[in-house]
Amino acid sequence: MIQNNLYILIILSLSGSLLGLLGSTSIFVSLIIQRRVERLQEILEDLVNLSFEEGKNLSSEIYQLINRYQMHYILPHGPSNAILWYIDYSIAAVIILWVTGIIMSIRGPFTSESIFYMLPQAAAIAILLVFRRLLKNAINPLDNPLFNAIIPPPAKLRSISFLSNYVNISVKSILKQARINISIERKISENHRPSIKGRIVLKQELSFDDFYYYISVYDKQKTYFLGFGYLILDFPPDNITAKPIPIQRNMNITLGHLLWEDLPDNLEASFLVFPVGEKNPIEFYFKIEKDGNFFMPITENKCFINQNIVYKVQNGQVALLKHESTLSYLEKALQYLGRQKGVYFVQEPFKDFTQQRVQICTESPRVQ
Repeated sequence: MIQNNLYILIILSLSGSLLGLLGSTSIFVSLIIQRRVERLQEILEDLVNLSFEEGKNLSSEIYQLINRYQMHYILPHGPSNAILWYIDYSIAAVIILWVTGIIMSIRGPFTSESIFYMLPQAAAIAILLVFRRLLKNAINPLDNPLFNAIIPPPAKLRSISFLSNYVNISVKSILKQARINISIERKISENHRPSIKGRIVLKQELSFDDFYYYISVYDKQKTYFLGFGYLILDFPPDNITAKPIPIQRNMNITLGHLLWEDLPDNLEASFLVFPVGEKNPIEFYFKIEKDGNFFMPITENKCFINQNIVYKVQNGQVALLKHESTLSYLEKALQYLGRQKGVYFVQEPFKDFTQQRVQICTESPRVQ
């Protein structure tokens, strides 16, 4: 004959043992996380140090660092699933033992007073479930704000706005390593006959994003094209590992179209980047020349921090605090900017620059 009181004590000792094992598992997981955080922070420090070496071509090293970061960020699915299964089975067993002990402890009919005695167990179960969520997010911390503050997701390392807010990094140097360039291609129509439009293409050796931008193509007489928007890139997960792709090489991003036939043979282009965490934009200046069906830069672009423009980003809008540059349409273009994904442009703004003439470019970025 089994005595109920003794059996309840046995159940409680079993649940205590399981909780002890669960605690030791959390220690094991925390050691893994600590080691992983150390490695990720070392890689992040290497990235920060590289950003101050402007005189070298470090795009390959930056690309490799971000991919190394991706490799250490998420544990392989096999071990992480095994740990989660163990945690789930342990929590389920503890809850079953607690409920069994409660049922055996109840004498007589079930009353409202019985519910009061069950509240501590209900609170303990809720804490166990929160504990499970914390361990799960620590193993695979994707899109988790609690752990993202310690170890940001790999895709954040291509975010100019995130880097400028998160670490003391030279945004201008990082963008220079992206090898930003501008070209104009004569667009070919579907029937393979040359159309009257040209395609403005932003070329990046490394796919840095998450910034407002403004581009102007002009000569000494007039401006032929304006483009502005909020650039953020979406990459599909890797086909083999199913992990997110943190960065790409040799991106071509269409910023809009302009009328080709009236273009002179020599043009200038100014491309301004407005990271969220900065106060002065980074400007790229190009001299481009017509060569057949293309306009290509004829000299190396100039990259500098434009001290004549001061801005701040507030409520998803870029507000100019100081504007002493020669870009006459900048202030008006920024009025249309909101923090949403979009590539907008205006053809021949010298004729008329109204909201009705603002067009959106729907061509997807491509790797080439």
